[in-house]
Amino acid sequence: MAKNKYGWNGWKMPLLNPDDPDYCEYGCPICTRARRGNSIAQFFQKIEILVTFGGCWWGRARQRKYGVRPDEPIPENIQEKQS
Repeated sequence: MAKNKYGWNGWKMPLLNPDDPDYCEYGCPICTRARRGNSIAQFFQKIEILVTFGGCWWGRARQRKYGVRPDEPIPENIQEKQS
C-alpha cells in the first residue's frame, strides 16, 4: 500500500475528505505519535476519543476499513492483505 503524503507533516488535515482512513494511519500528528508510545499524544487521543465517542472522522474511517480503533495498531495479518 502506498503511503499518502500530507502537508505540513500531517498538520494540514484533508477536511474535504473525512473518509480517508490513511490520514489517521500515516498523517495524523496525534494518532501516529500516540500509537508509537508518546504519552502526551496518548493523553490527547484519549480525550478526543471520549469527547467524540470513538475518535475523529478519520479515526472512525480507519476503524471501518481496518477494524481497529484509532489508538490500536493494525494487526500484521491485515497489513499483509493490504500490500
